[in-house]
Amino acid sequence: MRQLFIALRNGTLVFAAILLGATSASVADENRTRQVNEQLDGLVREPLSLKVTLQDGRQATLDAFVTRPNKSGRFPIALITHGTNGDASDRKLNPNRFSSPAIAFARHGYAAVVVLRQGYGKSTGDNEYVGGTCKSPRHARAGKVARDNLTAALKAIRDQPWASRDQTLLVGMSSGGFGVLATGALNPPGVQAVINFDGGRGAPEKGRFCDQNGLINAVRSYGQTAHIPTLWIYSTNDKSFSPTLGRKMFDSYRQAGGVAEFFQTAAFEDDGHTILISAPESFWWQRVALFLKNNKLSNEELVTLSSANLSPPDNMSLSGYDAFKEYLAMQSYEKAFATNVEGAWGWTTWARTQEEAAKRAITLCQKGRKKNETECTLYAAGNQMAAHEKSH
Repeated sequence: MRQLFIALRNGTLVFAAILLGATSASVADENRTRQVNEQLDGLVREPLSLKVTLQDGRQATLDAFVTRPNKSGRFPIALITHGTNGDASDRKLNPNRFSSPAIAFARHGYAAVVVLRQGYGKSTGDNEYVGGTCKSPRHARAGKVARDNLTAALKAIRDQPWASRDQTLLVGMSSGGFGVLATGALNPPGVQAVINFDGGRGAPEKGRFCDQNGLINAVRSYGQTAHIPTLWIYSTNDKSFSPTLGRKMFDSYRQAGGVAEFFQTAAFEDDGHTILISAPESFWWQRVALFLKNNKLSNEELVTLSSANLSPPDNMSLSGYDAFKEYLAMQSYEKAFATNVEGAWGWTTWARTQEEAAKRAITLCQKGRKKNETECTLYAAGNQMAAHEKSH
């Protein structure tokens, strides 16, 4: 999955980093939440820590984040889960990486809960790939581990006062797509549909696969038992799991008896594997909405987001103005933009808190300024001007 850090000066790239990509829950104090997480009109965004009991009786804590309509009542759950890098960077993952799709589902009436499985972010335990190798990736075992995590998380989420107890949509990306297919194979009560974005596992390098036949066989086994409708979405230029491989898995799933639809999107940027988290809602929502509508699930807009209305910083280059425009349009949080008076700038998104986003943005801006220039300061945090800017 792609982590976005950008800092430029006068159109020259200074720094960019790419990262591939229950029984109760505690909610942060409301005032503290509003300090650390961007709040959008009509929605509530807050972190969760899900205390879960796994199938074998072990206890675990899962790192999670909910985005939901700011209304009373219980909402259908959209449980969203992630992919993997297969290395130590998985511990740096945070649920806000999926803020854009979570907002999209919440806007259409869902309590969208991003769940990090064991071994990712602050979730306890080991990753599902621990003990596997490329020669023996143990796809079926990984599916079982992911399934146990997600079913336990769903039980915890349903205990929340805002969550429906019998209406759930499972959404997964990459290895998370594989995980939601594994979960759907159990036909959990109250799970009405599954959406797999660019799903698969065992692709340590682009164009190279670990036990492709084993992967297809595992997916086929899910189709043998699943009765829940599924939507499979693959980007034309996915460099991890191409639409060709996606079709092979899809065909094996359907031939085994699974109920499934396949949709291939247009190419997205230089690698479409991260469309769920990187592409705007408009890139994929229409097809998802059609699937939801055809299955009599919530798909109508409940909350309309207002556009951020911030003036760009002074003394910006053309590339700086373009970057600020992109920053404002991006519904990926937590985000921040930093500048100095000589035109250096930097911005970041997908941080866990606003404070973290602000520090990153300033650090990136500092990399873009000349030695004797003014220090960079925070210009915007989320969709709000920084406090010192408001006072000017």
